Amino acid sequence: MKKHSDMTNGTLENESENTPDITAEEMEKETGSSDKKPFARLKKIEKGSTAYEILDWLRTICIGVLAGIFIVVFLVQRDNVYGDSMVPTLSSGDVIFTQKLSKYFKSFKRGDIVILDGHDMEGYNKKEYLVKRVIGLPGETIRIQDGCVYIKPADGDEFYLLQENYLPEGTTTYVMDSGMKKGYDEITLAEDEYYCMGDNRPVSNDSRNLGPFSINRIKAVAVIRLYPFNEIKVLG
Repeated sequence: MKKHSDMTNGTLENESENTPDITAEEMEKETGSSDKKPFARLKKIEKGSTAYEILDWLRTICIGVLAGIFIVVFLVQRDNVYGDSMVPTLSSGDVIFTQKLSKYFKSFKRGDIVILDGHDMEGYNKKEYLVKRVIGLPGETIRIQDGCVYIKPADGDEFYLLQENYLPEGTTTYVMDSGMKKGYDEITLAEDEYYCMGDNRPVSNDSRNLGPFSINRIKAVAVIRLYPFNEIKVLG
C-alpha cells in the first residue's frame, strides 16, 4: 500500500515540475475573462478614417431615403395625365407634380387644378383619379346657363359671371342632359363640397354630370407640369 502511495505522489510531483508558472494577467488573457465590458475594448473609429467616411455616407443615404419616403407619402407626389379633359392646359401623357399640404389644411381656392377620387360616384366607373379645376367653393351656388358659368357667393344675393382666363377665348360651358336631370346646372354647395370641371368643357366628365366633390375626395393640388420638358410651367 505504501508503494502505491509513493507512485501516486511521484506522478503529481512530475506534473508540477513540468507546468510553467502562469500569472493572473496571463490567465486573464487566456480565458478572456475581465472585469471590463467586451465593448469597452473596441477601438473608437477616428474621424477622417476610411471607416468613418463610409459610416458617414451610409448615415447620409439613410436620412435621404427616409426623407424621400416622408415627402412622397405626405407632401408631394408625381401624377400622369390620361385623357384630354384638361386640354389645352394639360394633355394626355403630361407629367405633373402635386402637393398634399392643402389636403391636410383643407384649403383650396377657385382655379386650383386638383386630383380627385371619383370612386363610387354615379357616372364614373374608372379606377384612375380625375384631374379637374375647382370652379365653385363651399356654400356658393353655381348656375350654368347660356354657355356661361355664374356664381352666387355664400353670403350674397346676386350671381356674377365667372371670368375664366385660363380657357381659350370663345369657350362655352353646357350641362349634359343627365346632369340637368340631377339638378347640376344650378346647385348650392354644402360646406364641404366643391364644384369642379375640366378645361376642355365639351368632353370633360365632371361635376356637371358627377355632381359636387366632397373635400375628402380631393387628394392633391397640381403645382407644376414637369413633362414634356419643353413645356414646363407652373400650374394654378
